[in-house]
This record gives sequence, C-alpha cells and structure tokens, in this order.
Amino acid sequence: MARRTRTEATSEDTELNMTPMLDVVFILLIFFIVTSKFIKTPGVDISKPIAVTAKSDEPGLMVAVTGDDEIWIDNVPYTLEEVRPVISALHDENPKATAIILGDKKARAGTVMAVQDLLQELRVVTKISTN
Repeated sequence: MARRTRTEATSEDTELNMTPMLDVVFILLIFFIVTSKFIKTPGVDISKPIAVTAKSDEPGLMVAVTGDDEIWIDNVPYTLEEVRPVISALHDENPKATAIILGDKKARAGTVMAVQDLLQELRVVTKISTN
C-alpha cells in the first residue's frame, strides 16, 4: 500500500465546503432586506413649497407631571424640590435643547406652572402639552 505525503496530494483529494459561506451570504442578505426602507416615489422631481410655520418638535428634555404631583424626568420620579438640579444638569449638557411639559388630566395646574416657572428661570425653551 502506497503512502501519500502532503506534497503528493492530488486535486481529487481537495474539497472546499461552501455551505458555511452560503449561510453567511444568506444571513447578510436577510439582514439588509429587513433593515432597508422601501420608499415609494412618484417618479418625477417636484419643487416643494417652503412652509413658514413648519417646526419639528424634538425636545431634548421631556418633563411629565402626573395626577399625584409626581414629576418624571428620564423615567425617574421627582418631587418639585428635587427637580431644579436635575433640569439644571440636563440643560448644562445641551443648552439649546427645548423642553416639553406633559401634563396629566388630573395634574394640578399649580404643579405644572411651578415646573414651567422653574424652566423659565433656567432659560429653557418650554412647550406645554396636555394630550
């Protein structure tokens, strides 16, 4: 029986398993299909009018006032006395950020106004929403 060494291997003995490579290719294909956005376009380029009143509401700070007079900022409840340093620190991080106050139906108007006054003292641009 003849013994073969590594250098004597023929092309018949060499096989390349393509299955793992195909698995990776299909996983990448699925990833790109799932994460891509399909936008339908009308097919022509149009000149859009400029809206003077259009504003984007992307607040940097959201303050919620509940019916129990709890003030929530970043998923943490605070009392009115604890809010000043928190808002001050968040405003120092992003001075151009706007704030939106979300008031519950049952929230006291005095608490919402106190939060608004505090935001005005700290010179944070504020909007109030009661939706």
